[in-house]
Amino acid sequence: MKIRLSGGVVASGRHAWIARPSGPHRLPDGAGARPGTPVALGPEEAPAQDVADAVRELSLLVADGGAVAAGAGVDLGGGFRSARLDGARGDQRDAVLAALRAVGLSGAHRLGERAGVLVALFGPAVTKRVGAAAGRAAEEGRWAALHLASAASDVLGPEQLERVLALEAPEGVDLTPGGQPSVLAGYLRQVFGPVPAPRRLALILDLWERVAERRAGLARREARLATQSRRDRLEDLRARRRHDDDEHIMWQVRIDLADEQPSLADIARWTPGRWYWHERLQRAFADAIAATALVRTAAAVADHGLEDGLERSAPMLRAAASLMPDWAAGKAVRRVPGLTGLPARPGAYVRDLAHRLAAGRPMDAKAAGYVRPRLACARDFALVVVEDIGRLMDDMVGTHDDLLREWSPSLESWREGAGYGRPPAEWDGILPWSGPMLGDAEPLRRRLAPGQDPATAETAADLLWYADLIDALARLYGHERAQPTPGTGRPWFDHDPPPAGEPLTPRLDSLMGAVSGAAQLVALGGVPPRAPRTWAALTAGLMSATAIAEALTGDFAVPAPLAALDGATVPGTRLRLKIARSARDVAEWADHMGNCIAGPAYVEEAREGRSGLAGLYDADGLLVVNAELMPLRPASRGWRVSEIAARFNDAPDETLEQRFRDWIAGIPGAAKDDTAPVPEELPPVRPARRRAAPRLVEEAGPALGELALGSWERVAPEALGAFAAVAGTGPDAALVRLRRFGGAQLTGAVGRALEEGAADLVRLWTASGHRPLRGALDALDPALRDRFDQLPLLLGEPPLPKTLRRLVKLPAVADAYSLDLVARRVRRAIGVLALRDDPVIARAFAKPTAEPLLCALAVTVTCAAPDIGLVPVMPPRTTTVPGYPATALEDEEGPWQRAQPAVRELGADTAVFWDEIAEHGLRVPASWLAHGGWAALWSRAHSHRR
Repeated sequence: MKIRLSGGVVASGRHAWIARPSGPHRLPDGAGARPGTPVALGPEEAPAQDVADAVRELSLLVADGGAVAAGAGVDLGGGFRSARLDGARGDQRDAVLAALRAVGLSGAHRLGERAGVLVALFGPAVTKRVGAAAGRAAEEGRWAALHLASAASDVLGPEQLERVLALEAPEGVDLTPGGQPSVLAGYLRQVFGPVPAPRRLALILDLWERVAERRAGLARREARLATQSRRDRLEDLRARRRHDDDEHIMWQVRIDLADEQPSLADIARWTPGRWYWHERLQRAFADAIAATALVRTAAAVADHGLEDGLERSAPMLRAAASLMPDWAAGKAVRRVPGLTGLPARPGAYVRDLAHRLAAGRPMDAKAAGYVRPRLACARDFALVVVEDIGRLMDDMVGTHDDLLREWSPSLESWREGAGYGRPPAEWDGILPWSGPMLGDAEPLRRRLAPGQDPATAETAADLLWYADLIDALARLYGHERAQPTPGTGRPWFDHDPPPAGEPLTPRLDSLMGAVSGAAQLVALGGVPPRAPRTWAALTAGLMSATAIAEALTGDFAVPAPLAALDGATVPGTRLRLKIARSARDVAEWADHMGNCIAGPAYVEEAREGRSGLAGLYDADGLLVVNAELMPLRPASRGWRVSEIAARFNDAPDETLEQRFRDWIAGIPGAAKDDTAPVPEELPPVRPARRRAAPRLVEEAGPALGELALGSWERVAPEALGAFAAVAGTGPDAALVRLRRFGGAQLTGAVGRALEEGAADLVRLWTASGHRPLRGALDALDPALRDRFDQLPLLLGEPPLPKTLRRLVKLPAVADAYSLDLVARRVRRAIGVLALRDDPVIARAFAKPTAEPLLCALAVTVTCAAPDIGLVPVMPPRTTTVPGYPATALEDEEGPWQRAQPAVRELGADTAVFWDEIAEHGLRVPASWLAHGGWAALWSRAHSHRR
């Protein structure tokens, strides 16, 4: 009997067993299992107990080292060795390194002779010194160095490998979190092939340092954020602080009116005096200082441990605690029935920590149980205080500038205990706020004399204390400081800005990511500098090639059957398909995935329409799989998946891969003209027989423009008014501003507009339902629609093909296209808020709402089944929805079926709707039912059937 194994090996006279739930199962001739399946190889006549023991050892090996470890031929006992069936990815070095990590240095003898192991890892030129260095690395657990050395053995000599094997990573930091050594080796050969051999080691060592620094920063961010509660307490804190503010206002009213029980009319006539505004400023200032102290202390504890971190923060905590008197602290911690047990103001927790430090108690487990919960809400306190300061400044700037200029609390004790985060000599203030507060005074950096103590010149009007608060948040998220966001409005700074960088710029998140990014540049035509001294110089030289800029340009001729699937959900999964429309799309994919999908071979095929390049995104919008889709021969037969891989070319989940392949196999074939490339030059023919090519813009543009303009004029006033509230601009500028927002930024803008009352959810829903361009396309002459089959792409996400980009630039079409695009994105943002169970949705449903809105969001939540508090509206396997009037889910003319298109726009997969109904029934978040339950909510919606 012969069994084909990975690496082209054929095993004769042996049998293969795999683990099954029922016990070991023998595979005749290796058949009946997927390619690359781990097996236990042994003699046919082996006793059943030996077979069971070997298969158990195989399962343990795979559990510790993954399926790849089985390919190392590990001794399983009883004459059995591990192996993998033919079709496995990678080479022998991957298997040996994975198995060595699984069994440890003490079990290395199970992999066979030491010389064979070293040759598998480092090639035939391996020396004894390299073997000794590798042994030390394995014994000390420096697996990243061993991983890199094994991959680099193709481009470095033995003495250079010893240097690599001596490398140490920061404690607790993994520099090789993904990808096999053989894949990394291929990328290293691609990058270092043109680089002189003596230069290679220095570049690899510099890369190690750069990646270690980046990974350490990521680990520091993770550790700091781990000090914060996983539970979102923002809404609880907002409610608690609103209650505290309400009580404070009523106290002020009673004092001013000298009446313990003022009437509503007296309260309505009451006007806040100067003392009221001064008190609000002082409270906001003290809360900002306290929140800053809490956040900085949390970061210090994460960096230095509990005892050392608290000791470092003690002067700062004492300074912040001094700003809150005893009576204010007592009022802040007073329990309020129905509200969170957190104090209303962060100063209460700062005082607790300062008093415990002053008492000098030991930092034991009891102390940790006291301190950590008080630090766990530091981020939430900081965020709500930033919000409150923004509202306060909105209330005062322009109307109470004189009071702002008079307000001048002392900062010297705070600066003595906390110091400065930002250099005061560089601080210009926040002009829209600090300008009115400073009056005629110059900004701080201009007032400071050389050598002057900044604390003697700084005033509260400089707002450096406010920047300190957002900077403290930024450091909690692993950044040096917050980044300004000019022109965007409060809070003026972003405490967690996204990483900057052009597509194809190699990332430093891991060794694999950095080297694969550089290899991608080489594949696109980048040429390394002659003698680069650092990794940065190498990548800068690669990026400077003209070929790189050209690789980021150009649209793809996407075949119509694939274009129709763009944005669809893969059946049986929660992954969404995206078809690449341009070279820039695949460049961004390659940047994240560490693969070669942006290489010339793939891009040229896609440009000509001979293939489709696809990405699969999870529910969080993260790209997890890339695939190349090719037509069968002839093309009318359909499509196949020619390549599919996860990040760093790892194998994707088997079940996912099979479901995706089955789905693609069911796509209808392309018509003859769907993928036909347009020739660069027309063949010479007689003029009399030449047929003019269809001219979309010239022939369809006037008719579509007239229809779009008419539809735009009917709906624009209502829609633009609602979108302006989200954008924070005038109606004329709203669409431009919202189109520039990313997904997360737009979701945040919609949430803020709803929270602050600038926008109403029902009105926003109605506005986002207006689609002037879609209406114009529906009304267009069917003959034109049939002739120009690219027109439906106008209703999808950009980028558009070149001809359609010309079309949407026509003045009569441009506004309608922008409104359609923004409307779809606003719908998606509303869907995200609903799936997060954002309180703004629940508050909107506490008021009269609209039936289409409620139905769409309820079906969206049911289909997506997010991990939030959901309650069933009806039992599973029933279709009658309670309420007056009762409705049926399956009624084609009813509100639930009519909501299906909107549900897909909200981001849910309606294909799973009936499965969810059968298992759980129709479900909605419990927060939506807080005001009278489902019957009352349905009544509020049904009475407004908009």
